[in-house]
Amino acid sequence: MSWIGQAMLGFNNWYHGVNKIKATLKKEPNALRIGILSAAAINYTAFIDPVSTHPGAIIVAIGARDKSKAQAQIDSNNLGATCKAYGSYDEVLNDQNVDAVYIPLPNGLHAEWTIKALKKGKHVLVEKAITSNAAECREIQKVSSETGKLALEAFHYRFHPAVHRVKEIVESGTYGAPTAIFTRMSVLSDALPQNDIRFQYGLGGGACLDLSYVFSAACYFGTSLPDSEITVQTATPRIHKLDRKIDEAIDATFTIDSPGSKPPVKCHVSADLNVPYLWGFIPRYLPEMPFLSIDLQTARIEFKNFVIPTFGHSIVITEKDGRKTTEKVYVDGPVWGKRGEVWWSSYRFQLEAFVEGCRKGKGEGLEGMPWVGLRESEGVMGVIDSVYERMGLPVRGL
Repeated sequence: MSWIGQAMLGFNNWYHGVNKIKATLKKEPNALRIGILSAAAINYTAFIDPVSTHPGAIIVAIGARDKSKAQAQIDSNNLGATCKAYGSYDEVLNDQNVDAVYIPLPNGLHAEWTIKALKKGKHVLVEKAITSNAAECREIQKVSSETGKLALEAFHYRFHPAVHRVKEIVESGTYGAPTAIFTRMSVLSDALPQNDIRFQYGLGGGACLDLSYVFSAACYFGTSLPDSEITVQTATPRIHKLDRKIDEAIDATFTIDSPGSKPPVKCHVSADLNVPYLWGFIPRYLPEMPFLSIDLQTARIEFKNFVIPTFGHSIVITEKDGRKTTEKVYVDGPVWGKRGEVWWSSYRFQLEAFVEGCRKGKGEGLEGMPWVGLRESEGVMGVIDSVYERMGLPVRGL
């Protein structure tokens, strides 16, 4: 599916003239030197393109199990002679010229390589889901604290101003407290081969982890983890035909009880890695946008394309008396203040926070900056663990 994101990013860059910006950008002398573990297909959209527009970051190494694949990615993205190709992940971690690493490995390898990187003195930006289970996330917290190095889960949507605006509306109390949240995300019919890593139990496969945005968003807008109690009521999987331990799709409900007098928030999440054929035989080629709705006491917020708001989103507020307002937010916002450009992708905003975080060395958040703290990441993983237990499927990694 990375080709869809890359195509959308390509159009965005063309429309806003970003290539001209890249051509004239000068890197800072003290730019954060970053290595990548794996020549994954997502690298360009999620990391290489954002780095190309950030003056304070530079990619100095890519490691892959096959060195030629690392070199091919360096060459195809014109990363130049300053970026080294390595034939293993360990070689990247042993490179003293590397300050931080980006980890886009399969979910089941995130904990292992994040911990190794932290112990080697590297800051870490690791793709979601941060680990296979909550226990692994607690171990990352421990090592991060011991080493003084950052580990940030790459929930890129959380760094976009549109998301912050919705959170601001919810927390303002203008429409009362949240009472219900619905999140949905899906992947097209047959977009992933049946032997894809997302369908392999040993690599942390399954819809709960790969589409964990739905859990993250429900928890983010419904509470402030980890101070709330979350109870899973229902969890219904569609099992993958080649592996009975893999949830190809998941439909779950859970309740968030927050401290104080706030009403409980009833959450409904839906995630599908292989949307069923239309009428049983027609593949679905048009994707449904990721969708989020929040019921407040006197209004409903509908947030379309909450996962990648860069490429078209809408925030629609419908009050109980029928009045309706629509917003779109691409820069600045209540968390960033005055920062960002309309062409910045959610990944570019994420990189902005990560670079600043590495420079300041704060682990659980930066004052006045967006962040996904490790305690929050652990809380979301705890919800996913509970969903697997409710489904009667093994918790990933255990």
